[in-house]
Amino acid sequence: MSFGFPTASHWACSFLAQADVTAPVDSTNATTASEIASESTEVVELGLPEIALLILSLLILLAFATSLSQWIRLLYHGKRPFGAKAFVPVRSRHLPFWSVLYFVVFIGALIFSSSLLQGAFQAAGWIEKPVAQAAENLSYPQTEPLVATDPVAENPDQTDTPDEDTPDEDAPHNAEEDNAEEIVAAGSPGLSVPQLTLSTLGMLTATVITLMILCLNHRSAISRIGLIPKRGDIGLGLRSALMILPPTMLIMTAVSLMQEYSHPVLDALQPDESEAGPNYAVFALLFVTTALVTPVVEEFWIRGLLQGGLQRLADWRLSMVRQSFEQSAAPIETPDDAPAFQLQREATNINETAYMAPGTAAGTEPLVATASTAMHTDSSDWTPTAIWPVFVASLVFALLHWGQGLAPIPLFFLSLGLGYLYRQTGSLIPPIIVHFVLNGLTMVMTLIEMSRA
Repeated sequence: MSFGFPTASHWACSFLAQADVTAPVDSTNATTASEIASESTEVVELGLPEIALLILSLLILLAFATSLSQWIRLLYHGKRPFGAKAFVPVRSRHLPFWSVLYFVVFIGALIFSSSLLQGAFQAAGWIEKPVAQAAENLSYPQTEPLVATDPVAENPDQTDTPDEDTPDEDAPHNAEEDNAEEIVAAGSPGLSVPQLTLSTLGMLTATVITLMILCLNHRSAISRIGLIPKRGDIGLGLRSALMILPPTMLIMTAVSLMQEYSHPVLDALQPDESEAGPNYAVFALLFVTTALVTPVVEEFWIRGLLQGGLQRLADWRLSMVRQSFEQSAAPIETPDDAPAFQLQREATNINETAYMAPGTAAGTEPLVATASTAMHTDSSDWTPTAIWPVFVASLVFALLHWGQGLAPIPLFFLSLGLGYLYRQTGSLIPPIIVHFVLNGLTMVMTLIEMSRA
Protein backbone atom coordinates (compact mmCIF):
# COMPACT_ATOMS: atom_id res chain seq x y z
CA MET A 1 0.00 0.00 0.00
CA SER A 2 1.85 3.03 -1.23
CA PHE A 3 0.33 6.42 -1.31
CA GLY A 4 0.49 8.89 -4.08
CA PHE A 5 0.46 12.14 -2.16
CA PRO A 6 -0.39 15.83 -2.55
CA THR A 7 2.54 17.81 -3.86
CA ALA A 8 4.32 20.63 -2.11
CA SER A 9 2.77 23.14 -4.46
CA HIS A 10 -0.70 21.86 -3.55
CA TRP A 11 0.00 22.20 0.17
CA ALA A 12 1.60 25.61 -0.21
CA CYS A 13 -1.24 26.96 -2.36
CA SER A 14 -3.81 25.54 0.03
CA PHE A 15 -2.06 27.19 2.97
CA LEU A 16 -1.70 30.55 1.27
CA ALA A 17 -5.31 30.48 0.11
CA GLN A 18 -6.59 30.03 3.66
CA ALA A 19 -4.04 32.33 5.29
CA ASP A 20 -4.45 35.26 2.88
CA VAL A 21 -4.15 38.51 4.77
CA THR A 22 -4.66 40.93 1.89
CA ALA A 23 -8.11 42.35 1.27
CA PRO A 24 -9.24 45.20 -1.01
CA VAL A 25 -10.39 48.32 0.83
CA ASP A 26 -13.44 50.13 -0.56
CA SER A 27 -12.88 53.87 -0.43
CA THR A 28 -16.61 54.50 -0.11
CA ASN A 29 -16.84 52.65 3.20
CA ALA A 30 -16.09 54.75 6.22
CA THR A 31 -13.86 52.41 8.20
CA THR A 32 -11.45 53.56 10.80
CA ALA A 33 -7.82 52.58 10.98
CA SER A 34 -8.36 50.75 14.24
CA GLU A 35 -11.08 48.54 12.77
CA ILE A 36 -8.86 47.64 9.80
CA ALA A 37 -5.98 46.82 12.14
CA SER A 38 -8.15 44.64 14.34
CA GLU A 39 -9.57 42.75 11.34
CA SER A 40 -6.07 42.22 9.95
CA THR A 41 -4.88 40.92 13.29
CA GLU A 42 -7.70 38.38 13.41
CA VAL A 43 -6.89 37.10 9.91
CA VAL A 44 -3.15 36.83 10.53
CA GLU A 45 -3.57 34.64 13.60
CA LEU A 46 -2.58 31.08 12.69
CA GLY A 47 -3.23 27.90 14.55
CA LEU A 48 -0.80 25.08 15.20
CA PRO A 49 -1.93 23.05 12.14
CA GLU A 50 -1.36 26.03 9.84
CA ILE A 51 2.10 26.64 11.27
CA ALA A 52 3.00 22.96 10.92
CA LEU A 53 1.72 22.97 7.34
CA LEU A 54 3.78 26.04 6.51
CA ILE A 55 6.96 24.53 7.99
CA LEU A 56 6.49 21.25 6.12
CA SER A 57 5.75 23.07 2.88
CA LEU A 58 8.95 25.06 3.20
CA LEU A 59 10.92 21.89 3.98
CA ILE A 60 9.48 20.16 0.92
CA LEU A 61 10.37 23.12 -1.30
CA LEU A 62 13.88 23.00 0.14
CA ALA A 63 14.01 19.27 -0.61
CA PHE A 64 13.02 20.00 -4.21
CA ALA A 65 15.85 22.49 -4.61
CA THR A 66 18.39 20.18 -2.96
CA SER A 67 17.33 17.22 -5.08
CA LEU A 68 17.61 19.23 -8.28
CA SER A 69 21.09 20.48 -7.40
CA GLN A 70 22.25 16.97 -6.48
CA TRP A 71 21.01 15.50 -9.74
CA ILE A 72 22.78 18.22 -11.70
CA ARG A 73 25.99 17.62 -9.77
CA LEU A 74 25.90 13.85 -10.34
CA LEU A 75 25.27 14.19 -14.06
CA TYR A 76 27.94 16.86 -14.36
CA HIS A 77 30.53 14.51 -12.84
CA GLY A 78 29.60 11.77 -15.33
CA LYS A 79 27.63 9.54 -12.99
CA ARG A 80 25.42 6.91 -14.62
CA PRO A 81 22.90 4.36 -13.31
CA PHE A 82 25.18 1.39 -14.02
CA GLY A 83 28.82 0.73 -14.66
CA ALA A 84 31.99 1.97 -13.00
CA LYS A 85 30.50 5.41 -12.26
CA ALA A 86 27.13 4.26 -10.98
CA PHE A 87 24.97 6.47 -8.78
CA VAL A 88 25.04 3.69 -6.17
CA PRO A 89 28.07 1.36 -6.43
CA VAL A 90 27.11 -2.27 -6.81
CA ARG A 91 27.93 -4.52 -3.88
CA SER A 92 29.31 -8.04 -4.17
CA ARG A 93 27.13 -10.55 -2.39
CA HIS A 94 25.73 -14.07 -2.49
CA LEU A 95 23.56 -15.16 -5.38
CA PRO A 96 19.83 -15.35 -4.45
CA PHE A 97 18.98 -18.96 -3.65
CA TRP A 98 15.18 -18.49 -3.86
CA SER A 99 13.00 -18.52 -6.97
CA VAL A 100 9.92 -16.57 -8.06
CA LEU A 101 7.82 -19.39 -6.61
CA TYR A 102 8.22 -17.82 -3.15
CA PHE A 103 6.34 -14.79 -4.44
CA VAL A 104 3.31 -17.06 -4.89
CA VAL A 105 4.01 -18.73 -1.54
CA PHE A 106 3.67 -15.34 0.16
CA ILE A 107 0.27 -14.78 -1.48
CA GLY A 108 -0.94 -18.14 -0.21
CA ALA A 109 0.40 -17.40 3.27
CA LEU A 110 -1.35 -14.02 3.26
CA ILE A 111 -4.70 -15.55 2.28
CA PHE A 112 -4.34 -18.31 4.87
CA SER A 113 -3.32 -16.04 7.73
CA SER A 114 -5.95 -13.40 6.94
CA SER A 115 -8.74 -15.99 6.79
CA LEU A 116 -7.61 -17.62 10.02
CA LEU A 117 -7.34 -14.31 11.87
CA GLN A 118 -10.67 -13.11 10.49
CA GLY A 119 -12.40 -16.20 11.82
CA ALA A 120 -10.78 -15.71 15.21
CA PHE A 121 -11.81 -12.05 15.33
CA GLN A 122 -15.38 -12.93 14.37
CA ALA A 123 -15.55 -15.66 17.01
CA ALA A 124 -14.35 -13.19 19.63
CA GLY A 125 -16.94 -10.64 18.51
CA TRP A 126 -14.39 -7.99 17.58
CA ILE A 127 -15.59 -7.71 14.00
CA GLU A 128 -18.99 -8.42 12.44
CA LYS A 129 -19.76 -11.16 9.96
CA PRO A 130 -19.59 -10.35 6.26
CA VAL A 131 -22.52 -8.35 4.94
CA ALA A 132 -23.15 -10.81 2.12
CA GLN A 133 -23.82 -13.62 4.60
CA ALA A 134 -26.22 -11.46 6.62
CA ALA A 135 -28.09 -10.46 3.48
CA GLU A 136 -28.38 -14.12 2.45
CA ASN A 137 -29.77 -15.06 5.85
CA LEU A 138 -32.26 -12.23 5.60
CA SER A 139 -33.55 -13.16 2.16
CA TYR A 140 -33.79 -16.90 2.86
CA PRO A 141 -37.19 -17.00 4.72
CA GLN A 142 -38.94 -14.73 2.21
CA THR A 143 -41.88 -16.46 0.45
CA GLU A 144 -43.33 -13.56 -1.57
CA PRO A 145 -44.22 -14.23 -5.23
CA LEU A 146 -41.87 -13.06 -7.94
CA VAL A 147 -44.66 -10.93 -9.54
CA ALA A 148 -46.96 -9.07 -7.20
CA THR A 149 -50.55 -8.25 -8.16
CA ASP A 150 -51.99 -4.81 -7.59
CA PRO A 151 -55.52 -5.09 -6.13
CA VAL A 152 -56.30 -1.53 -7.08
CA ALA A 153 -55.50 -2.11 -10.73
CA GLU A 154 -57.90 -5.11 -10.83
CA ASN A 155 -60.89 -2.87 -10.07
CA PRO A 156 -61.63 -0.86 -13.23
CA ASP A 157 -64.37 1.22 -11.55
CA GLN A 158 -61.97 2.75 -9.07
CA THR A 159 -60.51 5.93 -10.48
CA ASP A 160 -58.83 7.44 -7.45
CA THR A 161 -55.28 6.26 -7.08
CA PRO A 162 -53.07 7.20 -4.16
CA ASP A 163 -50.23 9.53 -4.79
CA GLU A 164 -46.94 7.62 -4.96
CA ASP A 165 -45.03 10.45 -3.29
CA THR A 166 -47.45 10.62 -0.35
CA PRO A 167 -46.72 8.07 2.39
CA ASP A 168 -49.64 5.92 3.48
CA GLU A 169 -50.10 6.04 7.23
CA ASP A 170 -52.27 2.88 7.24
CA ALA A 171 -49.67 0.79 5.38
CA PRO A 172 -47.98 -1.82 7.57
CA HIS A 173 -44.41 -1.18 8.55
CA ASN A 174 -42.03 -3.49 6.68
CA ALA A 175 -39.25 -4.47 9.05
CA GLU A 176 -37.39 -6.41 6.38
CA GLU A 177 -36.91 -3.27 4.28
CA ASP A 178 -35.45 -1.46 7.28
CA ASN A 179 -33.07 -4.35 7.90
CA ALA A 180 -32.04 -4.33 4.26
CA GLU A 181 -31.32 -0.61 4.46
CA GLU A 182 -29.18 -1.18 7.53
CA ILE A 183 -27.23 -3.90 5.73
CA VAL A 184 -26.63 -1.66 2.74
CA ALA A 185 -25.51 1.12 5.05
CA ALA A 186 -23.11 -1.30 6.73
CA GLY A 187 -21.70 -2.43 3.39
CA SER A 188 -18.98 0.21 3.53
CA PRO A 189 -17.87 0.25 7.16
CA GLY A 190 -15.44 2.85 8.31
CA LEU A 191 -11.98 2.02 9.51
CA SER A 192 -11.89 0.54 12.97
CA VAL A 193 -9.18 -0.60 15.32
CA PRO A 194 -10.03 -4.33 14.99
CA GLN A 195 -10.00 -4.15 11.19
CA LEU A 196 -6.66 -2.36 11.12
CA THR A 197 -5.25 -4.82 13.64
CA LEU A 198 -6.46 -7.71 11.50
CA SER A 199 -4.79 -6.27 8.40
CA THR A 200 -1.51 -5.64 10.22
CA LEU A 201 -1.37 -9.08 11.84
CA GLY A 202 -2.24 -10.75 8.53
CA MET A 203 0.65 -9.12 6.68
CA LEU A 204 3.12 -9.78 9.49
CA THR A 205 2.03 -13.41 9.82
CA ALA A 206 2.41 -14.02 6.07
CA THR A 207 5.89 -12.50 6.18
CA VAL A 208 6.94 -14.67 9.13
CA ILE A 209 5.58 -17.84 7.48
CA THR A 210 7.44 -17.12 4.24
CA LEU A 211 10.65 -16.35 6.12
CA MET A 212 10.36 -19.62 8.04
CA ILE A 213 10.03 -21.55 4.78
CA LEU A 214 13.06 -19.70 3.40
CA CYS A 215 15.06 -20.48 6.52
CA LEU A 216 14.29 -24.18 6.09
CA ASN A 217 16.16 -24.03 2.78
CA HIS A 218 18.99 -21.80 4.00
CA ARG A 219 19.94 -20.87 7.54
CA SER A 220 21.03 -17.34 6.65
CA ALA A 221 17.94 -16.58 4.57
CA ILE A 222 17.12 -13.39 6.49
CA SER A 223 20.58 -11.99 5.83
CA ARG A 224 20.76 -13.22 2.24
CA ILE A 225 17.46 -11.58 1.29
CA GLY A 226 18.62 -8.25 2.75
CA LEU A 227 16.58 -7.72 5.93
CA ILE A 228 19.60 -7.28 8.22
CA PRO A 229 20.96 -3.70 8.09
CA LYS A 230 24.53 -3.18 7.03
CA ARG A 231 26.78 -0.23 7.59
CA GLY A 232 25.58 2.82 5.67
CA ASP A 233 22.17 1.38 4.67
CA ILE A 234 20.10 3.83 6.73
CA GLY A 235 22.05 6.86 5.51
CA LEU A 236 21.78 5.63 1.93
CA GLY A 237 18.03 5.26 2.36
CA LEU A 238 17.62 8.82 3.62
CA ARG A 239 19.78 10.26 0.83
CA SER A 240 17.89 8.18 -1.71
CA ALA A 241 14.57 9.49 -0.40
CA LEU A 242 15.83 13.01 -1.09
CA MET A 243 16.77 12.00 -4.64
CA ILE A 244 13.80 9.79 -5.54
CA LEU A 245 10.73 11.35 -3.90
CA PRO A 246 10.87 14.90 -5.36
CA PRO A 247 10.90 13.68 -9.00
CA THR A 248 8.07 11.29 -8.09
CA MET A 249 6.12 14.22 -6.65
CA LEU A 250 6.56 16.14 -9.91
CA ILE A 251 5.16 13.18 -11.84
CA MET A 252 2.28 12.97 -9.38
CA THR A 253 1.58 16.67 -9.93
CA ALA A 254 1.38 16.19 -13.69
CA VAL A 255 -0.87 13.16 -13.27
CA SER A 256 -3.13 14.99 -10.80
CA LEU A 257 -3.86 17.60 -13.45
CA MET A 258 -5.51 14.89 -15.55
CA GLN A 259 -7.35 13.08 -12.74
CA GLU A 260 -7.67 13.82 -9.04
CA TYR A 261 -5.94 11.31 -6.83
CA SER A 262 -8.02 9.33 -4.36
CA HIS A 263 -7.05 6.59 -1.96
CA PRO A 264 -9.63 4.56 0.02
CA VAL A 265 -7.62 4.83 3.22
CA LEU A 266 -7.22 8.59 2.95
CA ASP A 267 -10.91 8.98 2.08
CA ALA A 268 -11.93 6.88 5.07
CA LEU A 269 -9.86 9.07 7.40
CA GLN A 270 -11.93 12.11 6.57
CA PRO A 271 -14.58 12.72 9.26
CA ASP A 272 -18.24 12.43 8.27
CA GLU A 273 -19.13 15.76 9.85
CA SER A 274 -17.27 18.94 9.11
CA GLU A 275 -17.00 19.81 12.81
CA ALA A 276 -15.88 16.36 13.86
CA GLY A 277 -12.21 15.99 14.68
CA PRO A 278 -9.92 13.15 13.63
CA ASN A 279 -10.01 9.83 15.43
CA TYR A 280 -6.48 9.76 16.81
CA ALA A 281 -6.65 6.11 17.92
CA VAL A 282 -7.53 4.95 14.41
CA PHE A 283 -4.96 7.31 12.92
CA ALA A 284 -2.18 6.04 15.22
CA LEU A 285 -2.86 2.42 14.34
CA LEU A 286 -3.20 3.31 10.66
CA PHE A 287 0.14 5.10 10.82
CA VAL A 288 1.77 1.97 12.22
CA THR A 289 0.16 -0.14 9.50
CA THR A 290 0.90 2.05 6.49
CA ALA A 291 4.14 3.76 7.49
CA LEU A 292 5.91 0.97 9.38
CA VAL A 293 4.46 -2.45 8.56
CA THR A 294 3.50 -1.94 4.91
CA PRO A 295 6.96 -0.75 3.73
CA VAL A 296 8.63 -3.80 5.28
CA VAL A 297 6.06 -6.26 3.94
CA GLU A 298 5.81 -4.83 0.42
CA GLU A 299 9.55 -4.45 -0.05
CA PHE A 300 10.12 -7.99 1.21
CA TRP A 301 7.40 -9.28 -1.11
CA ILE A 302 8.07 -7.25 -4.28
CA ARG A 303 11.75 -6.39 -4.08
CA GLY A 304 13.07 -9.38 -2.14
CA LEU A 305 11.02 -12.34 -3.34
CA LEU A 306 9.93 -11.23 -6.81
CA GLN A 307 12.84 -9.11 -8.02
CA GLY A 308 15.43 -11.28 -6.30
CA GLY A 309 13.95 -14.45 -7.80
CA LEU A 310 13.78 -12.85 -11.25
CA GLN A 311 17.39 -11.67 -10.91
CA ARG A 312 18.54 -15.20 -10.19
CA LEU A 313 16.66 -16.51 -13.24
CA ALA A 314 17.86 -13.68 -15.49
CA ASP A 315 21.54 -14.04 -14.59
CA TRP A 316 21.34 -17.82 -15.01
CA ARG A 317 20.04 -17.38 -18.57
CA LEU A 318 22.73 -14.81 -19.31
CA SER A 319 25.41 -17.19 -18.11
CA MET A 320 24.01 -19.93 -20.36
CA VAL A 321 24.02 -17.60 -23.36
CA ARG A 322 27.60 -16.56 -22.67
CA GLN A 323 28.66 -20.17 -22.33
CA SER A 324 27.06 -21.03 -25.66
CA PHE A 325 28.99 -18.22 -27.35
CA GLU A 326 32.24 -19.40 -25.77
CA GLN A 327 31.65 -22.97 -26.89
CA SER A 328 30.83 -21.85 -30.43
CA ALA A 329 34.28 -20.25 -30.79
CA ALA A 330 36.73 -22.42 -32.74
CA PRO A 331 39.40 -23.90 -30.47
CA ILE A 332 43.05 -23.39 -31.28
CA GLU A 333 44.69 -26.58 -32.54
CA THR A 334 47.57 -27.64 -30.34
CA PRO A 335 49.65 -30.82 -30.58
CA ASP A 336 48.73 -33.44 -28.03
CA ASP A 337 52.25 -33.66 -26.71
CA ALA A 338 52.54 -29.92 -26.05
CA PRO A 339 52.97 -29.13 -22.32
CA ALA A 340 50.35 -26.35 -22.43
CA PHE A 341 47.79 -28.68 -23.94
CA GLN A 342 48.52 -31.36 -21.36
CA LEU A 343 47.98 -28.92 -18.48
CA GLN A 344 44.77 -27.59 -20.00
CA ARG A 345 43.42 -31.13 -20.56
CA GLU A 346 44.23 -32.15 -16.99
CA ALA A 347 42.48 -29.02 -15.64
CA THR A 348 39.44 -29.75 -17.79
CA ASN A 349 39.24 -33.33 -16.55
CA ILE A 350 39.45 -32.15 -12.95
CA ASN A 351 36.61 -29.63 -13.47
CA GLU A 352 34.40 -32.20 -15.20
CA THR A 353 34.98 -34.68 -12.39
CA ALA A 354 34.16 -32.04 -9.78
CA TYR A 355 30.78 -31.26 -11.37
CA MET A 356 29.96 -34.91 -12.13
CA ALA A 357 26.85 -36.38 -10.55
CA PRO A 358 27.27 -39.26 -8.11
CA GLY A 359 27.56 -42.59 -9.89
CA THR A 360 28.69 -41.05 -13.21
CA ALA A 361 31.61 -42.79 -14.84
CA ALA A 362 34.71 -40.82 -15.67
CA GLY A 363 34.94 -39.53 -19.20
CA THR A 364 31.17 -39.21 -19.71
CA GLU A 365 29.25 -35.96 -20.02
CA PRO A 366 28.21 -34.38 -16.72
CA LEU A 367 24.50 -34.12 -16.00
CA VAL A 368 24.66 -30.39 -15.15
CA ALA A 369 26.41 -27.82 -17.27
CA THR A 370 29.28 -25.84 -15.82
CA ALA A 371 27.42 -22.51 -16.10
CA SER A 372 24.37 -23.81 -14.31
CA THR A 373 26.40 -25.37 -11.52
CA ALA A 374 28.31 -22.14 -11.09
CA MET A 375 24.99 -20.50 -10.21
CA HIS A 376 24.74 -22.74 -7.14
CA THR A 377 28.09 -21.86 -5.65
CA ASP A 378 28.10 -20.16 -2.28
CA SER A 379 30.70 -17.54 -3.12
CA SER A 380 30.04 -13.98 -1.99
CA ASP A 381 31.56 -12.23 -5.01
CA TRP A 382 28.43 -12.34 -7.20
CA THR A 383 27.09 -9.10 -8.71
CA PRO A 384 23.85 -8.75 -10.72
CA THR A 385 24.00 -8.41 -14.48
CA ALA A 386 20.46 -8.25 -15.90
CA ILE A 387 18.34 -5.11 -15.58
CA TRP A 388 14.87 -6.20 -16.72
CA PRO A 389 13.87 -7.72 -13.31
CA VAL A 390 13.70 -4.17 -11.93
CA PHE A 391 11.15 -3.19 -14.60
CA VAL A 392 9.04 -6.33 -14.18
CA ALA A 393 8.88 -5.94 -10.40
CA SER A 394 7.99 -2.25 -10.79
CA LEU A 395 5.18 -3.10 -13.18
CA VAL A 396 3.75 -5.60 -10.69
CA PHE A 397 4.10 -3.03 -7.90
CA ALA A 398 2.16 -0.45 -9.93
CA LEU A 399 -0.59 -2.93 -10.86
CA LEU A 400 -1.08 -3.77 -7.18
CA HIS A 401 -2.29 -0.18 -6.74
CA TRP A 402 -4.78 -0.39 -9.58
CA GLY A 403 -8.03 1.40 -8.75
CA GLN A 404 -6.38 4.50 -7.25
CA GLY A 405 -6.86 6.63 -10.32
CA LEU A 406 -3.66 7.37 -12.22
CA ALA A 407 -1.48 6.72 -9.16
CA PRO A 408 0.10 3.57 -10.70
CA ILE A 409 1.98 5.82 -13.16
CA PRO A 410 4.10 7.72 -10.60
CA LEU A 411 4.29 4.63 -8.39
CA PHE A 412 5.88 2.74 -11.29
CA PHE A 413 8.69 5.30 -11.48
CA LEU A 414 8.99 5.27 -7.69
CA SER A 415 9.36 1.50 -7.80
CA LEU A 416 12.11 1.82 -10.41
CA GLY A 417 14.12 3.80 -7.89
CA LEU A 418 13.42 1.32 -5.10
CA GLY A 419 14.29 -1.62 -7.34
CA TYR A 420 17.50 0.07 -8.41
CA LEU A 421 18.56 0.42 -4.78
CA TYR A 422 17.92 -3.25 -4.11
CA ARG A 423 19.71 -4.36 -7.28
CA GLN A 424 22.83 -2.36 -6.46
CA THR A 425 23.03 -3.10 -2.74
CA GLY A 426 21.21 -6.39 -2.22
CA SER A 427 19.74 -4.85 0.93
CA LEU A 428 16.06 -4.13 1.58
CA ILE A 429 16.84 -1.45 4.17
CA PRO A 430 17.33 1.52 1.74
CA PRO A 431 14.05 0.82 -0.17
CA ILE A 432 12.22 0.38 3.14
CA ILE A 433 13.52 3.75 4.37
CA VAL A 434 12.35 5.51 1.19
CA HIS A 435 8.98 3.76 1.38
CA PHE A 436 8.64 4.74 5.03
CA VAL A 437 9.37 8.41 4.30
CA LEU A 438 6.76 8.44 1.54
CA ASN A 439 3.93 6.87 3.54
CA GLY A 440 4.87 8.63 6.76
CA LEU A 441 4.92 12.06 5.10
CA THR A 442 1.53 11.39 3.53
CA MET A 443 -0.01 10.36 6.85
CA VAL A 444 1.38 13.42 8.65
CA MET A 445 0.02 15.76 6.00
CA THR A 446 -3.35 14.01 6.16
CA LEU A 447 -3.47 14.51 9.93
CA ILE A 448 -2.71 18.21 9.52
CA GLU A 449 -5.44 18.59 6.92
CA MET A 450 -7.91 16.80 9.20
CA SER A 451 -6.93 19.00 12.15
CA ARG A 452 -7.53 22.15 10.12
CA ALA A 453 -11.08 21.12 9.18
